[in-house]
Amino acid sequence: MQSFFTPPEVTLNLANSLFEINDILGAKRKYAQLVSLKEPLLASTTFSQLGIIFCREKDTLRSLALFKTALMIKPDNDIARFNYELIKRQFHPKKNKSQPLPIYQKNPPVTQQQTLEDQKEIEKNNSQKDLLKTLKNYGLTPEKAKIILEGMKNSEIQYIQQKQNLLKSKESRITKNW
Repeated sequence: MQSFFTPPEVTLNLANSLFEINDILGAKRKYAQLVSLKEPLLASTTFSQLGIIFCREKDTLRSLALFKTALMIKPDNDIARFNYELIKRQFHPKKNKSQPLPIYQKNPPVTQQQTLEDQKEIEKNNSQKDLLKTLKNYGLTPEKAKIILEGMKNSEIQYIQQKQNLLKSKESRITKNW
């Protein structure tokens, strides 16, 4: 349980320090204190760090689930996204049925269909990020871009309608001349 006197940022820094000096058990304990945080950045970082620890222990199934949780909490966590995609491509999850998942593990084991859905979701998020970056490069907000696209759509509809009316009027002139 998180102490009332110690801010979660300090506990996260302590957990990171324990990880750096290779006190993995101590780091796990401190990270476990932080899994119920409401602040997305700290919670996502916590799950990401736990994913790294379990990956180092060769438990890629648990690691993938933790990175996925980190991404669900904060979708723009690039570190969690990178690690999730890397593990997904390079390693096969170790299935260890004798060892129960820890209390802070909220997700059930990942299935093939879930992984495909996750991959599609990650690709969608990446394409949205790229689109937002492009819009920012042009100095546009998403709302302005929508307005411009709507205007272009209306112009195209108007053009098609005018073209159809022009064709109809030409057909009527041709039939009248005969």
